Amino acid sequence: MDRTLSPGELLDPRHEVVPFLGRAGEVAALTRWRDAGGARSVLLLHGPAGVGKTRLAARIGGVRVVDDADLVPWRDLHDLLLEGGERVLLVARATGWWWSAVRQRAADLGYAAEELALAAGAEPHDFGTVCAYVANALGLPAPDAATTSRVTSSGAVPPGATFHDLHVAAVAAAHGAVPDDDDPAELVRRVMSADPAPPRGRFAEDVLAVALLDDRIAPQPTADALEVLMRAADRWPHVPRRADELFTADPGLAATASAAALRALVELGSPASARAVARHVFHDARFHRDPLPALLTRALLEDAAPVVGTVELAELHGALAARAALAGLREEAVGASRREVVLYRRAAGDDPEHRLSLADALGDLGLRLVAVGRAGEALEVAREEVRLLRVVVAGDDDHLPRLAVALDRLGLRHASLGNGEEALAAVAEAAARYGESVKRDPALFGPEQAKVTHHHAVRLLDVGRREEAVRTARLAVARWREVAEGDPRFEAESARALRSVASLLSAADDLAHTVDFTRTDDLAGTDEALGVVQESISLLRRLARANPADFEPELASALGEASALLRRRHRFAEALAASGEAVLLRRRAARDADPDAVARLASALVEQVDVLREPERSAAAEEAADLLRPLAARLPAHRVAFAVALARVARVLLDADRDHEACRVVDEVTSIDPRLPRPLLVARGPGLASALHALAGALADHRHGERARRVAERAAGVWRELLGHHRAAPAAYAAAVHRAAGYATGDEALRRARGAVLVWHLTRTPEQLAVDVGYAEALSRYARRCVAAGAEVDRALLPAHRAVVVLRAAGVPREVLLRAVEVVDDVVRAHADPEAARARLRDEVGRVSPW
Repeated sequence: MDRTLSPGELLDPRHEVVPFLGRAGEVAALTRWRDAGGARSVLLLHGPAGVGKTRLAARIGGVRVVDDADLVPWRDLHDLLLEGGERVLLVARATGWWWSAVRQRAADLGYAAEELALAAGAEPHDFGTVCAYVANALGLPAPDAATTSRVTSSGAVPPGATFHDLHVAAVAAAHGAVPDDDDPAELVRRVMSADPAPPRGRFAEDVLAVALLDDRIAPQPTADALEVLMRAADRWPHVPRRADELFTADPGLAATASAAALRALVELGSPASARAVARHVFHDARFHRDPLPALLTRALLEDAAPVVGTVELAELHGALAARAALAGLREEAVGASRREVVLYRRAAGDDPEHRLSLADALGDLGLRLVAVGRAGEALEVAREEVRLLRVVVAGDDDHLPRLAVALDRLGLRHASLGNGEEALAAVAEAAARYGESVKRDPALFGPEQAKVTHHHAVRLLDVGRREEAVRTARLAVARWREVAEGDPRFEAESARALRSVASLLSAADDLAHTVDFTRTDDLAGTDEALGVVQESISLLRRLARANPADFEPELASALGEASALLRRRHRFAEALAASGEAVLLRRRAARDADPDAVARLASALVEQVDVLREPERSAAAEEAADLLRPLAARLPAHRVAFAVALARVARVLLDADRDHEACRVVDEVTSIDPRLPRPLLVARGPGLASALHALAGALADHRHGERARRVAERAAGVWRELLGHHRAAPAAYAAAVHRAAGYATGDEALRRARGAVLVWHLTRTPEQLAVDVGYAEALSRYARRCVAAGAEVDRALLPAHRAVVVLRAAGVPREVLLRAVEVVDDVVRAHADPEAARARLRDEVGRVSPW
């Protein structure tokens, strides 16, 4: 050391005055965790103050360490995890709800979560050895054996003391402390007398705790002092009482204290102090989405439970569920919500007047279950809610709107599980119920009717009833238009709804061209969608003039959607004008360099590429990539947008015959870490897969087959990850695997074609496969590969025949059907016994292949 440490500094574990020994098992566990492959992981190393967590964490290199993680505001900790890192080690004194909130939010960002507890206990060094190291660091003679024996035998250092306690005792002994009783405060006082410098770290907590033994002394009402106070409360038994007295006498201190200090007050203090600070906490924006309000509600609930009635207790559980959910405590929210339902069920059994409250509690429980991925349970809860409300409405039809809400929610639950017809039936009844309510009060129920009409159109499209979906979508537009004209307060919601309806109309147009090859009305649905989104733009322009900050971003999004629709109609000049305005708005929003605003600007530039000419086209694509590259390196949330931008740059380079440069960019695209946090994957994965698919096609067109295959497989991988989380994923995954197989060559071609057919069987129902053109194409490709390879030809007979059956059922044009028939003929000719093959096919006519 360059200088002699003061007694207080010597207690800082980072100086490691006493060599680190022991904890071999814990070091090994941390090393295994650090070196494990697989998903990103966050580990909580926890234990009481002074047990050696900081020194143990310092033994593990190559990880990001956050000491005293329980003191870090949740937003900062969330941002730290968002920035990434394969392994993040959090060090804290305790677990509890703060850690549960971090763990569940970390899972959203793609982290696995683990824990490692450290128990208190002596170091391998005996106390005399610790004293010798400490005395040497202080430049003092080592205490003799009699002194060290008296310090430990006095009880001032109890059995099982922490490393910190041992070191405090060693410093005191080096300065001649020989306690006459078992009061550890005497050791602290001895160290204080030897070091006039202000105490820091854990020793500052000890000093404050010892000072507060005198009731005449009160801690300073500063944020730092209050945090030190509450950190001392779990080690010094008199401190919680003093904290209670302080906050009960002056609840306004809650406005000064940190979330961590108040969490400790709630967990260690009395119900009186919790009640005193409650009002301040619940109304303080600093604690929005922090676990503190939920912890406080739990404390108030536990205090009130013995004295309040069933209904009041149910209300408290409802409040707890809501605050827990807001803090990311989703599992805890489910538990509180279940208890709320149980209590309201009991209350409704005693008094039917509480049935509506029970229905509301069931609705909330369904939302909580969806948040933790228990869609099946959420469906059962929604069914119970509807059954209950049917009984209520039978006795009083004033509650029809509430039944309509429940039916709409039931439709959503069915849709999330792929139960298309059941979802449609529920939302159709919801629409009918709102129709009855609107007759009574159009102003009150008109917005809800417009909303459920839109949902009805979505459900119709889900089951393939396109014409009805389009008619219902038009009705939704008319109703939203009427709502906005009747009450300007709904203009913003109407504008958003119109954009969503426009997307539905465009999707309906896509569906028509997918399943009906004989259509002659070109892109009429696109024209209709364009008109709707332009109406939305008109509303948003007016709103943006009055409130630019809130509505210019929405206007930019709507302009981007209009540009895409205009491109489909080959109205490129208008598309360029719309995308140009969108880019200008995005540039304005990105002036302060907010990462999300910059990412949205980059996305707008990518969308603009298709309507620009060189050199502006290349400049826009490259600017988008340059904007996103530093964001993607720092924030994994922007990796998707970066990959999409790079894919577009590569396509621009390929179009310009700059293949060498394009291939370098493609290699960068495929080197981007494909692992994405689940919410990000669900929201942006389809767009990423689409960009990769387009890039694969461009690469194939330019004879870069191997790269095309790699990119196509990456697109298929995105859809595979979305299985079970996105309704379009099963069909899209099968189609993506089929496309990737098409880029394979040599011996791989047959194996991949066979695998593509298998994926279709695994991801689609027999009813869906019976009319799926993509499935038929996969069957034909497999048969062609068999013929080309001279292998599995006999096995290819039934798939080739099945392709013809499916295409005929799908109503494809004659030329498409004839190409599939030619494949059957090719298989027969390549068969070892063509006559036997023909006979077998004759037997199979009209039958469904078991292949």
